[in-house]
Amino acid sequence: MSGEFMTRLLTPSPIMHWLLLTLPMSITLSGLFGAAEREAGNRRLSLWAAAMVVWLFLPVRFETPQLAQMAGAVSILGWLGLVGYWARHVWVNRPTPVWVHALVITHLVAIGVACVVALLRAWAQTAG
Repeated sequence: MSGEFMTRLLTPSPIMHWLLLTLPMSITLSGLFGAAEREAGNRRLSLWAAAMVVWLFLPVRFETPQLAQMAGAVSILGWLGLVGYWARHVWVNRPTPVWVHALVITHLVAIGVACVVALLRAWAQTAG
């Protein structure tokens, strides 16, 4: 039963995929609005986020499995690093405009809710 649960839990969800891919867009938007107000660190944040958007939406296809796994690892680590850098930027600098960073926080909450829904869906389908 646990194998079936893990299979259902890890089944790709289009909503989760969309949420994970568009988070760097939200962070790019927050960095651009902060750069327009000439706050420190926003230019670097928006450039990193824009590069991540390009990397995720225009993925390079590798022929060997090792390079494909390396590209996946770069995507995951880059995404996590971007979210960490954004969180540090918000915690240390208290940037403005606040509404743009609230959009990123809302996006992160939506990802959390989608994770809980996926967990409950997998649990309900294996229990019944």
